[in-house]
Amino acid sequence: MERAGGMPAWCPRALAWTAAAVLWFDPTSGVVTAILAGAGGFGLWNWRRTLVAWKNPVGLLWGLGVLWALASLGWSFHPAGSARDLVKAAPMALAALAVPVIFDRPGRVWGAVTASAVLITARLALDLVRIFRLLGWSWALVAARYLHPYLYTHPNVSSMMAGLCALVFAAWWLTGAPRRGGHLLLALGLALDLVYLGVMASRGPQLIFVLAMLAFPLILLPGWRLRLVAAVLAVALGAGLWQVLPKVNPRFRDRTMVDFNQRGRIWSHVRRLAARQPVQGYGFGKKAFVKAVYEHPEVRPPRAPFRYPHAHSYWLMLVIQGGAVGTALWGLGWLALVVRLGRCAARAERQAKNWLERLRARLLPALLATGMGFILVYGIGDYPDNVIRHAQFFLAGLALAWTLTVAGRSERVT
Repeated sequence: MERAGGMPAWCPRALAWTAAAVLWFDPTSGVVTAILAGAGGFGLWNWRRTLVAWKNPVGLLWGLGVLWALASLGWSFHPAGSARDLVKAAPMALAALAVPVIFDRPGRVWGAVTASAVLITARLALDLVRIFRLLGWSWALVAARYLHPYLYTHPNVSSMMAGLCALVFAAWWLTGAPRRGGHLLLALGLALDLVYLGVMASRGPQLIFVLAMLAFPLILLPGWRLRLVAAVLAVALGAGLWQVLPKVNPRFRDRTMVDFNQRGRIWSHVRRLAARQPVQGYGFGKKAFVKAVYEHPEVRPPRAPFRYPHAHSYWLMLVIQGGAVGTALWGLGWLALVVRLGRCAARAERQAKNWLERLRARLLPALLATGMGFILVYGIGDYPDNVIRHAQFFLAGLALAWTLTVAGRSERVT
């Protein structure tokens, strides 16, 4: 069977899977940059549909945030470094712009998150094979997080991706769509992700994953009574899990918990720097950050046995890069996206005929909201870098895409 123009029907799907595999397997390669740029080019080519997708408060706020980042070249502490980081970030930003145009149906949004979870989990499984082969079963749980080279640059990064994939598999299970064989594969994927989280022993991702799993029913369940029951159960279960966390992961008893493994030093330093330029910040990018931290003529760098490449906090990174203006634009943009997602979920729920349909109507937006919240809450205590950064804006684009399909606006654009 062929499409118009002689292309077999399976070609677009095969190309999409190939591109996704390259994206999630090696997110920093030049091939990935080309894929992201190509997706961005598709969005620009279909500029009318792209404009419709982003013609809302989210697009306005983040558009102004991008303009503010570009304007920061005028006052950046390291203009050349900011310019270089802006150029490096451009393909990802353009690809995020095109996501609502590419995944313009609920089925495609589901396909995007599930295919990504499958491919990332496959990559994590290969890393587990490497870990157990090199360390053996007896040492894997003790020393896996110290085994170089790291997948995705750091155990926290790969652990975060394991948590995101586990959320996707759990949500896909709840759809009831997979058949018996599909449920076995979902169980296998979920088990691999949970094993990876345990083996890598990354405290932040483990803690935020537990919070995300407890919060997911609160977002998913329709009706305030069910949510109240879920909230009470979540608090009780969370209190119990908090007591056993040090037994599950002995690193929660480590002395580095006192100052968050010396993150407190850079956090206090960033606040001191931000107080000197509270409105505009020090310019976009990690290069401007490093130069401001270590070469500021009036503020001595923090004393630490290692060099900080970023603020170890997404939110503090916004503060030091763009000041109060940049932080407000991006922070309000995330808030506007969550509000939009919630309103569209309520609209989809009202169109459902029974309780089960209402639950399923909320499932995809609840997954997208939980996934974004997973990263943003993690961003309080660390910087979502490398592949997490791709996932952060990929999920944002998918969330916006889903709201368009519910509103029916994408169907009116040709």
